[in-house]
Amino acid sequence: ENFLLKSFSEVVRYSTFYKKFDQNLLEIEKLRSEQISNEIIKSENKELKALIEDYSLTRNKILAKVIVDHNSPFLKSLIINKGSKDNLKIGTNIYDKNYLVGKVIEVNYRTSRVLLISDLNSNLPITVTPGEIQAIITGDGKNNGIIKYVKGNYSDEIENKSIAYTSGSGSIYKSGIPVGRIEVSKDEVVKMIKVNFYSNFDQLKYVFAEIEDKENKSLVT
Repeated sequence: ENFLLKSFSEVVRYSTFYKKFDQNLLEIEKLRSEQISNEIIKSENKELKALIEDYSLTRNKILAKVIVDHNSPFLKSLIINKGSKDNLKIGTNIYDKNYLVGKVIEVNYRTSRVLLISDLNSNLPITVTPGEIQAIITGDGKNNGIIKYVKGNYSDEIENKSIAYTSGSGSIYKSGIPVGRIEVSKDEVVKMIKVNFYSNFDQLKYVFAEIEDKENKSLVT
């Protein structure tokens, strides 16, 4: 009988030990998750602070968060958390810091859809420097643009690693916005000219919308 009581006591003791052990493991895992979450929040806050400081003196740009990313072979667009209540409208230019991302093509009260310049349906008038050569590029559906038209047949004068920026032609985009760097490749028959965009559209979490309200002095998150 004493043996049975002792065995039962040992079982209870070990059972209690393992129960506490499992609880400790759960608490450690919970602490790890909280620590990781805190680190992510700190990182995002640091990134957001840097973005705000970059534009603290820019009165006509507001900060927007990317809430939906539509990436497919046929559509390159973003949904951002700013809309008509924030003075956005169709045609509003959208930036990744100083670089052009695209333009607003749909506006709701609280959200807007942005067509990226990498979309197949995007047509972007640019100037290539050196040479001040006028051209039009269209997106390739990835992270590059393809030059489909060069004004005055100056395509042979476009040099590798030249800089492309918006020309402002057609009043589609504001002029002088950096877009990307030229990459020229040749084979025996065809000369291919593409633009490697400065921005990585797959990594966008925040963008800037350039609004016409010149009196807006704050950045809205």
